[in-house]
Amino acid sequence: MPLGTVISGTEESNSFYGKMIPPLFIHGEYNAAILANFVKRQKLVMSKIMKEQAAGQMQSRIDPRSFMILDDCMYDDSWTHDKNIRYLFMNGRWLKVFFLITMQYPLGIQPALRTNVDFVFILREPYLSNRKRIFENYGSAFPSFEFFCQIMDQCTQNYECLVLDNTSQSSKLEDCIFYYRADMHGDFRIGAPEFWAHSAAHFKEKDEEGVNQYDPAQARKLKGPAIQVRKI
Repeated sequence: MPLGTVISGTEESNSFYGKMIPPLFIHGEYNAAILANFVKRQKLVMSKIMKEQAAGQMQSRIDPRSFMILDDCMYDDSWTHDKNIRYLFMNGRWLKVFFLITMQYPLGIQPALRTNVDFVFILREPYLSNRKRIFENYGSAFPSFEFFCQIMDQCTQNYECLVLDNTSQSSKLEDCIFYYRADMHGDFRIGAPEFWAHSAAHFKEKDEEGVNQYDPAQARKLKGPAIQVRKI
């Protein structure tokens, strides 16, 4: 994929995505403008491709694929009511967007949006109350809660995860339910080289920018009389 956007509340503390994704496209907190600009960009790209196809150009040189990752953003759940979030859930496929959300609370998104999820990855969950919530809202393919718990116990050990494929047209469990365990790998990069170069040229750490730092010398340049405080 040539580019994408990450919103991660823990990036400043662990720098998890910085080696894989250009830092300029990683944000530490949700902002409605981030999603609005992302969706606007994808709409413009797809519109241009459709115009090229209408003009007889069957193969566009534009790669429209992109990704949006919301990683553990439930500390501020205002994004769940953002109209662009709903748009991505409903129309993300048409926009060629890989949309990934990670969250610790299984009911973090609205029921109307959960029905538009293609794949659900369920990690180990020891609490029975949370298991019931997961089963009731995501585990409709399982015949019973007890059956779900047994499968979950066996498929989430040793950092494995249970995978539910909601795109399957089959009613057979073996066609809808899988397990997965990621392999260890070295550092890798996602995104076109041009965007990595752009990020390197324009991205600055907050400390380097002097954000929220008070400079008395700069304060003297402001209009108005100088103030002297006499301490008593």
